[in-house]
Amino acid sequence: MRLSRGWGLLLALLLWVWPAVASALPQETWVVAIGNNRGDASDLALLFAERDARELADVLRNQGNVASDRVRLLIDEDADTVRRTLGSLNSALRGRQQEGGPATALIVFYSGHADAEALHLRGTHLAMDELRGLVTESPATVRLFIVDACRSGAATRVKGARAAPEFAIKLENRVEAEGTAIISSSTADESSQESDRLRGSFFSHHLVNALRGAADRNDDGRITLAEAYAYTYAQTLRSTGQTLSVQHPTYAYAVKGSGELTLTTLADSGHSAGRLRLAAASTYLITEEKEAGAVVAEVTTPRERALLTLPPGRYFVQQRDSLEYREYQVQLQSAQELSLERLPYRALRYDQLVRKRGGARSSVHGILAQLGVRGQVLAGEGPTANLVLGYTADLPWLTAGVRVRASTASLDAIDNGLSSRRYELGLSGLLLRYVDLPWLSFGFGVSIEGFWEAQRFADSLRVTSSRNSLGLGFGAPFALERRLLRSTGLSLRLEGGPLALLVRRGFVNDMQHLDNRLTSQFTYWVAGGVVWRL
Repeated sequence: MRLSRGWGLLLALLLWVWPAVASALPQETWVVAIGNNRGDASDLALLFAERDARELADVLRNQGNVASDRVRLLIDEDADTVRRTLGSLNSALRGRQQEGGPATALIVFYSGHADAEALHLRGTHLAMDELRGLVTESPATVRLFIVDACRSGAATRVKGARAAPEFAIKLENRVEAEGTAIISSSTADESSQESDRLRGSFFSHHLVNALRGAADRNDDGRITLAEAYAYTYAQTLRSTGQTLSVQHPTYAYAVKGSGELTLTTLADSGHSAGRLRLAAASTYLITEEKEAGAVVAEVTTPRERALLTLPPGRYFVQQRDSLEYREYQVQLQSAQELSLERLPYRALRYDQLVRKRGGARSSVHGILAQLGVRGQVLAGEGPTANLVLGYTADLPWLTAGVRVRASTASLDAIDNGLSSRRYELGLSGLLLRYVDLPWLSFGFGVSIEGFWEAQRFADSLRVTSSRNSLGLGFGAPFALERRLLRSTGLSLRLEGGPLALLVRRGFVNDMQHLDNRLTSQFTYWVAGGVVWRL
């Protein structure tokens, strides 16, 4: 039975939430980690394949309790060396099996160049069928083969847009529990990709983070094979979805037994690694020492207070919530557990990140509501109240906005007792440049408004008719903003500044219209309200 790609994702997600009984790797677990940056002469040299192999070996040694003398790290070796290493290891395992030894496990990992037929190892080829046979025919009780290479779906025999059957690994640390699981980073016609930012391939990076704790869906401190695959599948799909070529990790299995195989554990007191307890369910970017440091991990966890193991050191942690980044400085000691919830942090809203040309978003949109006062326009009228509704867009370097303004004011006892009421409706655009400080943001910029003005006279004799005119307003606004609630995008806003108005007005004397003149006037504008960024 074969399932579509969509069903493959659904099954991976089901594994994320499906409870299971887990058992540890056999005490005698052997790891062969193969990394080759160099392939054929025609292959573009990779940068991080050898690093991927070292990282995978380290995490299995430190958190999978695999003894160091049972780890074979083959870096930049040729096909004969890989073939000879696996053959020798299989012979040793066969001898232990004949002696009635305990259950054993073999984990083989490869990162490097490949095509649908063979691995490319420093100018030599190792046929995919041959390598798969060396793994699947090994006398080890449990066999796990992981391939991170272009078109590596050939290892699982997944072709094109087809995914393998349901990934339901059921293994147990008993002699009768045996079988083979194969995981590849892509299908047979897809490219597997490296990331300069992550300093590794997308697939291997997410697999290592899964084993460090990001995949622990039920918070039991154990990472099972099913959890590791489900997390790696979803995160590889998400990461490569932002590139030109999406990767779909694949799998195949043929096992018997009960329970799920635990690959790594998090809380073993014998670990030299430190443990970092994350905060809310979110995406976390962890770099060495500072924000511009090398990326150590990018993890997405769907649950609160997830536990992640890391080597001792100093880290910069960026928690990417829906409305802001929270930035932490972390000093992690060996065998120490730290909780982000107990550490101080600096919060950066997404609008601030966008304006600094940082973060994952290219713009932040919002709505604005303000009540304001504009200085006197007509003699005797005094300041007038205004209602402003608007839209704002934070962009790299600048914030742009569009607003609608409405106001009304009355004027009594002018020109022998004639009174009037004036109405205004304006449409404006503005550009602001913000300076973001720890507690508030300060903005300055320019605005231009076109407005319609109507004046209605209380004239019982109907001697004076109503008047309408159009005008322009030019402003130099200044603004202050302060975030109200961390859980929302709501901010308080205060703004003001000088205004220059150009408008044609009519002049009246003794209730007689004299003429219309283009007038200019300088006044001010002050307003307060809220901005809700979405």
